[in-house]
Amino acid sequence: MSFKDLEIDASADWQGVTTLTLSGFGLDADKISDKLKTLAEGFPIPVIFNGENLERYAAFDVASERSHSGLDYVETEIGWVFVRCIGGLSGVPCDDRYFKVYLQGLPIYANSTWGISLDRYHIIHLDSARFYARLPDRDKLIDETEAVALINEVLDRLVRERMVALKNSMEPLAFVQTFATLQYWKCLDLLNDVDFLPKQTVEFIDSYPVCATELYGDFTGHPEKPVPRSEIETRQVEVVDIDDYLQTDGAARYMFAWMRNSLIYQSNLDDGHWIHSMVRNLNDEEVTVELVNETHSAGFHGSWVWVSVDFCDAYRIKVGSDVVEITDHAYYQGSDKSDTIVMPSCDRSSSVIEQVATFRSEYDDYQKATHDDDCEAFYSFVVANTTSDPAEAMGQLLPEFTGCPSLFGKAFVISLDGMGKVASVIVA
Repeated sequence: MSFKDLEIDASADWQGVTTLTLSGFGLDADKISDKLKTLAEGFPIPVIFNGENLERYAAFDVASERSHSGLDYVETEIGWVFVRCIGGLSGVPCDDRYFKVYLQGLPIYANSTWGISLDRYHIIHLDSARFYARLPDRDKLIDETEAVALINEVLDRLVRERMVALKNSMEPLAFVQTFATLQYWKCLDLLNDVDFLPKQTVEFIDSYPVCATELYGDFTGHPEKPVPRSEIETRQVEVVDIDDYLQTDGAARYMFAWMRNSLIYQSNLDDGHWIHSMVRNLNDEEVTVELVNETHSAGFHGSWVWVSVDFCDAYRIKVGSDVVEITDHAYYQGSDKSDTIVMPSCDRSSSVIEQVATFRSEYDDYQKATHDDDCEAFYSFVVANTTSDPAEAMGQLLPEFTGCPSLFGKAFVISLDGMGKVASVIVA
């Protein structure tokens, strides 16, 4: 290590194995071992350190065109490439682009190193006649940016060729379930003539629609399996598109789709796909809402939410010529419309508050306590406005008086004026 000349003696009994013995150095054996394991993982010949045969998962012998681990390499214009596939789905490429590159068996590039094990990479052994490493360390490619661009182009082409071959060999129902791979590698056009709709491209409403799913939870889910084209063509299944922001545009179209068990298209297929001619765009059709046996209107004034509420037995949402009637779920008409809640008689919950507001402050902080207070107050407000017993209504609307011990155990007679304000309070 002092860069002095070394005397080398020829060995008469050399067995074809080169052995390096270092003496007198205080080296960290663990660090050396870790580094050698990295260097050996793609090396074409065995590497033994301290008697241990180092793992060579990515090793490929260009001369014999043989993979040490039995990986399926393909010869390309940049060298030999192994495209990693999804476990359990034979031949289906993974929906990621992690790749590791070797030149003359030594690692020289990886597009991601954080927390990625070697068996999660696509592996490339570059053609040493075309690509070169920087001297003296040989740990970086010359013209690396151009080389990486070429690698990505080759990966794109190989994956597409693989997916075309799979399309020709697999049943349509099986092929459509490779959607994640097709989407990631921009091969969605291969689905344009497949008579099944990937389940990832549509959602159904499975619970009460809300304005902020990150706060209140998702209200949609994907079907369990792909949807046959025949069921959509015969209108057994309706696929719709909704372009409403629930807080401002209101929840009418979402409530309509929910009641009809419609599937909502996510607009994530190729422009040439057959589904586009069959999607019903609800925003292209007029929406009207009719209240059934409307009783009265009242104003709810919470800590955060101030909104008008129309009480009725039920309401009917009409889109085009189709009508749904809802008796057990309130809905919000939207701040850009009447800023009103429609409250049918069979709904005494406060769920609709989560269609009205996100309870986010100017600093984007979620005010959960205020949310809970308004929900509790709205529940009392609804009960008070729908009960036939005036005493029950009063009891729901009165606040607690726990902060005033002098009132404990007392009875009062309260009179209200014609506007609902307290006119007088008399001790009974």
